[in-house]
Amino acid sequence: MTITLTLDPQTLTEGQTISASSFVTSVTDSASRSITKYSVYDSGADGGYFILNGVKLSDGAWHNLTAAQFAQLQYVAGPSGGSETISVKAYDGKSWSSAYSTTEKTTAPSGSSSVSSLLGELGVSSTITQQVTSSNSLNYNQMLTILQDAAVGGMTATKFSALQTLASMLNQSGGLSTSAYVQQIADDVILGNPANAYWNGGSSTTTKLGNLSAKSTQTQVDELIGKWFLGTDLPSLSLSGIGESNLNPTYQTSTLPLFGNTGTPSYLDVNQGYLGDCYFVAALGETALQDPTLIENMITNNGNGTYSVCFYINGQPDYVTVNSQLPVMGGGYVWSNGSTLEFSNGTVDDWVALVEKAFVELNEQTAAASYGGHTAGNAYEDINGGTAITLSEITDQTFNTYNLNPTESTSSLTSLMSTLSTDFTEGDEIILSTPNVDIGNLVGDHMYIVTGINLTNGTVSIQNPWNTAYSGSLQMSFTDTIAQLASDNVSIYSTTGTKVA
Repeated sequence: MTITLTLDPQTLTEGQTISASSFVTSVTDSASRSITKYSVYDSGADGGYFILNGVKLSDGAWHNLTAAQFAQLQYVAGPSGGSETISVKAYDGKSWSSAYSTTEKTTAPSGSSSVSSLLGELGVSSTITQQVTSSNSLNYNQMLTILQDAAVGGMTATKFSALQTLASMLNQSGGLSTSAYVQQIADDVILGNPANAYWNGGSSTTTKLGNLSAKSTQTQVDELIGKWFLGTDLPSLSLSGIGESNLNPTYQTSTLPLFGNTGTPSYLDVNQGYLGDCYFVAALGETALQDPTLIENMITNNGNGTYSVCFYINGQPDYVTVNSQLPVMGGGYVWSNGSTLEFSNGTVDDWVALVEKAFVELNEQTAAASYGGHTAGNAYEDINGGTAITLSEITDQTFNTYNLNPTESTSSLTSLMSTLSTDFTEGDEIILSTPNVDIGNLVGDHMYIVTGINLTNGTVSIQNPWNTAYSGSLQMSFTDTIAQLASDNVSIYSTTGTKVA
């Protein structure tokens, strides 16, 4: 039995969109079976790409599709002057064919500069057009302006195609250079993202949004821009899903500096607040202690009241934009430290609360939610409870797990302390978790920041992320012996310095 495909080469103009099936002129199955699946591959050499229902497929990988999906699949040509390989395989329910390949070449649109022509079709001002074409680059403010100009009056087939072409040119040979942040959030607006399914905007309920299309209204485009560039798709403040009554919160614009008086993040900036995300804020605090520069690079001020925040999902950077609005409690509620912020709180800076909000918004993406072990959604309650995987999400490092128990031998504990002491001295992040039982200063089912390892004394210095927001009798900073921690059945997590593959 043999399945034979005939593929024809294509010469397309920059940004032209065609049906992917146009590459295949015939499919012959010697057993006369119907083709039920196709698998497609593009080398990505010139920036062209496949797109299915508004979502870009990754280059350099095979994608298996049903016959119905293949009929809907489109191909978008990259910048002019490029050429890349397109490969297709077919499946008849019994076996796959060999891979058949052809080439796609891209030429420039006739009669005008490709970039200036695209920006003209999008209604972009001559000032922005001149800046972009003269530098062959795009910054955050320019990309934001381009999208806002294109949004006026809603989408058309011409504008949608022009935006798809523009997206295909970012950081491609002969295209436009930009930051990884701008490229990702531009792709999220133009090419789609699962998080685009709904709009929240701070409400306790969601409304449908959807990926950009040629029929998108101006409202839809504005909300997509707001979600990715302006941070206006605020998380829900409802906590009913975790059985908590909320504290009459409203979003208010904070005027605190990003970092405190020293201009440097500190683990003492962490105050957990009214949410069970100790696993996250403890990892943030530990990173601030061991590598404050990483925190400084994690969150960047865009200069317009918004911030870019970078996480890592399966070793890949994933950016979120947040604005400076934070949940403030009403009804006279106030923490022991004087803060009225409902969740992560403090009185000297905003970085922890902003990164926490960004983590909530990140969780709306299905891949990120799955990686973190959460249900996807844009609500604070969705990140209630979690694991040490946040060490990887923050630092892009793998980590080792040490589950202690009362039967640990003295030599085993001594060896572990030696390992932890070396890790801590080398700047690795170490956090600690407890089982369900409260013991001494240790709260059950809680995560802690490790602030020191004393090998000589066999002790671990510990910081509770409740910090100054807490007003009870427990010590927030204390020291325990490794033997005591073993008898308490704690687990310790330490980053390795090795990036996630």
